[in-house]
Amino acid sequence: MKTLKNYFKQFEEKVVGTVGIIEDIIDGDGIVVWSYSPRPIIFKSFSLVRRFIKAQHFENQRELWLKTIDLLNASKAFNSEIKEEIREELLVDCFAELENLNNIIFEGNAEKFEESKKKGTGKVKPSVKPFNWQGTQTQLVFLIEQLIEHKFLSPISQAEKHRLTAQHFTVKGESLNTKNLANARYNNLNNKSGKPKDFQKIEQIISAVKNQNP
Repeated sequence: MKTLKNYFKQFEEKVVGTVGIIEDIIDGDGIVVWSYSPRPIIFKSFSLVRRFIKAQHFENQRELWLKTIDLLNASKAFNSEIKEEIREELLVDCFAELENLNNIIFEGNAEKFEESKKKGTGKVKPSVKPFNWQGTQTQLVFLIEQLIEHKFLSPISQAEKHRLTAQHFTVKGESLNTKNLANARYNNLNNKSGKPKDFQKIEQIISAVKNQNP
C-alpha cells in the first residue's frame, strides 16, 4: 500500500524530469507571447499528493500536510529559479489547507465536515475569527513583526507566522490568506522606511506595552 512518501517521491521524480511545456502569457501590452514553463506539469503531479491526503481520515490529514511541508522544504528536486518559485506556491497551498483544517478543528466541526464530504460539498462555514483588526493588512503584519522583535511573542518561521495571523485575525471583517500577508511583508520591507503608513500608532502600542512590562 502506497504511503505519503511513495507519492511524494513519485512527484519529485516528475519535478526533476520536467523541463516545461509551452504556455500562453499576455504581456503588459496585451500581446500573447510564448513561455516554456514546468508549472502546469508540476502542479498536476502534486495533485496526486493532495488527493492521497484528502482521501485519509480527517484526524490524520493535518499531520500529513505538515509532513508534506517538511518534504517540500527538504526536497532537492527544485533545482532552478522557476522551480523554486513553484515550491513556494505549493507551500502556500499546503498552509492554506492547514488553515482550513485548523478552522474546522477550532469550531469542533470535524463531524460536520465528514458529513458534508459524503454529501459532496466538502465545505464547512469558517468560524468567526477572534480578532478583527481595524487598521490595514500591512499594519497588522508590521505589528506582529514588532511584537516578535520586542519578544512579546516567541520567534517562529515566516510561513507559520502568516498562517497563524490568517487563522486568528480578520482585517475590517475580511478574511486573510498567507500569500497576501507575505506580499504585505514584502511591501513593508521594500518601502523606503521599511514601515507601513501611520506606523507611529503601532510603535506607540508597543511602547505602551513595554512601559507596563519593563
